[in-house]
Amino acid sequence: MERDRYKEKVMNTVSERQLASIMNNTKWRELQTAVLNTLPFPPPFQAKYVLVESPSPSEFEDDVWYLGDWIEGLMPFYNIEWIRVRPRRIVNTGRLISPEIIDITEEFKGILKEYSIPYYCDNESIYIYGYTSETDKIIKD
Repeated sequence: MERDRYKEKVMNTVSERQLASIMNNTKWRELQTAVLNTLPFPPPFQAKYVLVESPSPSEFEDDVWYLGDWIEGLMPFYNIEWIRVRPRRIVNTGRLISPEIIDITEEFKGILKEYSIPYYCDNESIYIYGYTSETDKIIKD
């Protein structure tokens, strides 16, 4: 019952803000499954949820060492306004050796193309929108 009220509040906010729905549960699930089953690591992401003012984590301009939570971090799908994925991660190899950056951008884009998931690229990040009012810059391969 509580979950139904939360979903209703999300849907009302989407309507009030006049956001267009870009993704659905099937598309989110396909993306989630492909990321978890085909990539060498689940890439870190920043998420903006419909009812939350600021994205989380708040800082996401540089490559990071941690992995993305592609299970609980995306649930429930209807709550995701957008995610900003940086399909790279820093791996420390020792104190005297510079960290290595593992880049899986092309593999990640391959998943987006395979499942016809619209996205937008900006500043080494890939944005995937659950809802948006700016559909003109989204790539629909």
